[in-house]
Amino acid sequence: MKRSLTIALLIVAAFVIFAYGFSVTQVNLEELGQESRQQALTRILRALAHPDFIAFDQEQVEVNAPVYVPCPAAGEPAYTPDTSGPYMTVTPSCGDPRAEVVVEGVGFAPDTNGVLYFIPDSGVQLQIGRFETDGGGYFQTTVRLRDRESDQAQQLRATTRRNIGNAHLSQNGIDTINKIIETVFMALLATTLGTFLAIPVSFLAARNLMATVTSPVASVALTLILVPLGVWLGGAVTGWLGQTALTLLGDWLPALVGLVVAPVVATILARWAVPPVEKSPPGALVRLLRSIALLAVALLAILAFYLFAALLIAAGERIAPLLGSFAFLGDFIANVGGIIVLVLPIAGALIGGGVFLSIAGRLGNTLADRLSPRTLKAINIVLCAVAGMVLALLIG
Repeated sequence: MKRSLTIALLIVAAFVIFAYGFSVTQVNLEELGQESRQQALTRILRALAHPDFIAFDQEQVEVNAPVYVPCPAAGEPAYTPDTSGPYMTVTPSCGDPRAEVVVEGVGFAPDTNGVLYFIPDSGVQLQIGRFETDGGGYFQTTVRLRDRESDQAQQLRATTRRNIGNAHLSQNGIDTINKIIETVFMALLATTLGTFLAIPVSFLAARNLMATVTSPVASVALTLILVPLGVWLGGAVTGWLGQTALTLLGDWLPALVGLVVAPVVATILARWAVPPVEKSPPGALVRLLRSIALLAVALLAILAFYLFAALLIAAGERIAPLLGSFAFLGDFIANVGGIIVLVLPIAGALIGGGVFLSIAGRLGNTLADRLSPRTLKAINIVLCAVAGMVLALLIG
C-alpha cells in the first residue's frame, strides 16, 4: 500500500512538473496548423530530402531580344534575330506597360527549364516568367511587360542552365566532410588526453575510498592554509623554470645537450639522496642535504621536460617546410611540444599542492599527538580562523 501511494505521488508530481513546463514554454499546438508554419516545414523537409551535397558544373545560356515600352511613335520596330545560335522573338516587340506579349525561343537545349527576365535601362533583372523547352529546343510562352517606360529599347532575356560533366562534391559537401574529419580527430585527442588525466585521478580516488581516513581539526585547517600556497608556489616555480630554460636553451642544440645532461645529474643525485641500505641513521645535516638533493632532482626532471618540449618545437618548425604535403607532421610535433609547455605549470602546481597536503597532514597529526588538549584547542581556533580567511580570499 505504501509503495503504491509513493508511485501515485510521483506520477502526480511528474504530471504537475510537465504541465508547468508546458505553461512556462508557452506551448501552442494551434500554431502548428498555421500556413506559414506549414510552408516552413515543407521547405525544411524538401531541403532534407535534397541536401546540397552533390553538384554539377553548369552551362548557362543567355539570349536577349529587344522590346519597347511603350511603342515608339513610328510604330513597332522591325527586329531580325541572329539565327546562327539560340534566338528569341517577341510578338509584338512593343507594348504598353503590363501588356501581354508572346515570347518564342528556338535552338535552345532540349528538355530544359529556363527563366525569362525583363531588363530595364538600369540593368536589373526582373523575373517575369518561366519556360520549358521541348525535345527540339523550342518554347513559347506569354508574359506581361513590366511598368518601366523608356524611349530606348529594353530587353527580354531567356536564361537556361544545364548540368555538364560528372557529379562532384559541392562546397557544402566538402565543408561537411572536413568538419566530420575534424570532429573525429577532436574526439580522438580529447579521449586520449582525458584518459591520461583520468588514470592518476582514478587511482587516488580508489585509494581514498579504500582507506580509513581520520583527520584532526588541525590537519584540516592546515590543509586549507597550505595547499593553496603549495599550488601557487609549484606553479610559479615551474613557470619560472620553464621560461628560463626556453630563453637560455630554446634552440635545438642547447636543448639536446641539456636533455642529455639533466637526467644524468638527476640520477646521480637521486642515488646519493636515497641510498639502498644504511647501517646507522644519518644526521640532521645529511638529511637536510638529501632533501635539497631530492628537490634538485625534481627541478631537473621539470627542466628535462621543458628541454624536451623545446627540442620538439624546434624540430617541428625546422622539418615542416621540408615535408611538403606532409608538413602537418612537423606542425604536430611542434604542437606536442607546445602542449607540454602548457601542461607543465599545471602539473607543477598540482605537485606543489600534493606536497603541501602531505606536510599539512603530518604536521596536524603531530600537533594532535604531542600537545595538551587545552593548547591544541587554542591552536585549532587560530588555525580555523586563518583557514577561514584563506577561503574568503580564494572565493573573492
